[in-house]
Amino acid sequence: MKPLVLIAAIAIGAAGLSFGPAHAQAADPCSVYMCMAGISGAGATGGPACAAPIAAFHAIQVWSPHFNSSATAAARRNFLLTCPGAQVATNLAILNAIIAEWGYSP
Repeated sequence: MKPLVLIAAIAIGAAGLSFGPAHAQAADPCSVYMCMAGISGAGATGGPACAAPIAAFHAIQVWSPHFNSSATAAARRNFLLTCPGAQVATNLAILNAIIAEWGYSP
């Protein structure tokens, strides 16, 4: 009887893990770019839908052991450049404005 209960408990636990929601997802660099462009004055602000992408942008920080503003700006720039649309020549000016305004602050 005990092995049957153990197998049932493992099966229920495995089913719970496989059907549960996934919360740890990487932010889409293009949505982060669009939202940051909006709050930098180059488009619509995006409203509540931009809360998570903006938080993801500000979560990119480099500490070595103190806050390193230039390395943080470089890491944020590199993240935004993974969006193909940010690499277009006309959008590079917006990217530079985003980094100038928001790239160096923790």
